[in-house]
Amino acid sequence: MKRRDYIALAVAGAALLVMLDWCIAPSEAQEQLAVIVNPANPTTSLSAGDLHRIYMGDKASWPNGKHIFLIMAAPGSAERGLFLKTVYKMSEAEYAKYFLQASFTGAVSAPPKEAASSAEVKQLVAANPAAIGYVKTQDADDSVKVLLKLP
Repeated sequence: MKRRDYIALAVAGAALLVMLDWCIAPSEAQEQLAVIVNPANPTTSLSAGDLHRIYMGDKASWPNGKHIFLIMAAPGSAERGLFLKTVYKMSEAEYAKYFLQASFTGAVSAPPKEAASSAEVKQLVAANPAAIGYVKTQDADDSVKVLLKLP
């Protein structure tokens, strides 16, 4: 094979990878999460960095001094997978290991509460002024306040 043939093959392979990524990405891109809090929570916005610190256990209180009550979607749910990837930058196994170590060392008192469904996430957030959780953007309603949309 000539050098020119190798270059053409490499360019065609790269183009194929880009096309595959383009075909797969839209379904993930359409999934957007809304980070939600109770409407009584005085916080009006949240940066991605603050969200990361909150869920990693590095920030435990709201500006008004109330302890933050963390809520996560159920293991295996699409929302949880996207949240772990976007916020924690971890897989489910890495997340479990992180919280096991953090609980053992005292870095966090307990992992976030797990809710069985988006409806339960909304219900828990709506019932607790210090709660924070996430749902698919289309599942957010007037019972909660959206602080941030991911990704």
